Amino acid sequence: MSLLCVQNLRIAYPHSPSAAKLNWAVDNVCLSLDAGERLGLVGESGCGKSTLGRAVMRLLPASTHIEGRIDFSEKSVFDLTPAQLRHFRGEAVALVFQDPMTRLDPLMTIGQHCLETLKAHQPLLSQQQNKEKVIETLEAVEIPASRWFQYPHEFSGGMRQRVAIALALLLEPKLIVADEPTTSLDVTVAAQILRELTRLCRERDMALLLISHDLAMVGEYCDRLAVMYGGQIVEMGATSAILQQPQHEYTRSLLEAALHIQAVSSRDQKNPRRWGDGENFQAPIDRPLLRVRNLRKYYSLESNFLQQLLTKENKLIKAVDDVSFELYPGEVLGLVGESGCGKR
Repeated sequence: MSLLCVQNLRIAYPHSPSAAKLNWAVDNVCLSLDAGERLGLVGESGCGKSTLGRAVMRLLPASTHIEGRIDFSEKSVFDLTPAQLRHFRGEAVALVFQDPMTRLDPLMTIGQHCLETLKAHQPLLSQQQNKEKVIETLEAVEIPASRWFQYPHEFSGGMRQRVAIALALLLEPKLIVADEPTTSLDVTVAAQILRELTRLCRERDMALLLISHDLAMVGEYCDRLAVMYGGQIVEMGATSAILQQPQHEYTRSLLEAALHIQAVSSRDQKNPRRWGDGENFQAPIDRPLLRVRNLRKYYSLESNFLQQLLTKENKLIKAVDDVSFELYPGEVLGLVGESGCGKR
């Protein structure tokens, strides 16, 4: 018995009344997902991936035209009452958004976000039980309890995405839909986030629907792959089979693009000091447009009451530490680094 079963699903968004026919964002899609299984849904921007993910949670506008079926645990998602739907979202299926700031309230601390979620779905738990469960979940995604009272803007992009994953895990759903969860993150942090997400799903026997445009990345973490193009699933099967012997031309093009990027990356690693074969010329402009000298920006992380008694000082975070650079007119300077390194 499949946990999630999508049958002949077709979805069209509201359009002009004068339009002669519907434009299907999702066209005759069929797929299934078993308990504890990890399925990667891959395709280019605009192919219908996110529409399909939101349809699973019934998050599409009421005016959306939908045909076909989506069954979860052998019950139709489209037949759920408002009360049933409230429990279904979060307790049965949880969504991890691409941008965690769309999920987080800037006026609430991380601890308040988690407590609010628990109180809404499990009102019978005591305050102490709520707090213990929140701390346990935050630590599972490697967020220390000392950051309980911090706000979203005090977290890096990678840490905010960890918070979003913690919120998804809090109610122990059977399925997590992760819609491009690492697009805004650098490659090293993205890999860490995906490793932790798949590990947590495996340990808790949760199914995962991982939506992405990156075939190679998804292939590393999923049991099966479904390749989507033009609103349709053009190829689906075991990850190893699709990566080694892709059948559809679009799948082959995605794989070739991924291999080309990896080849370029490998070349740069072999020649880390190779900047090009052309000649170098001194810029005629002597005065920089922007000059930064020995820039420092430190943040004081407020300790909780017990830490203040023991250490009597707040923890200092060096966001920017002794940075110097110059920018000349007409010059393009790239500032590169992992999430949380101090770029912004």
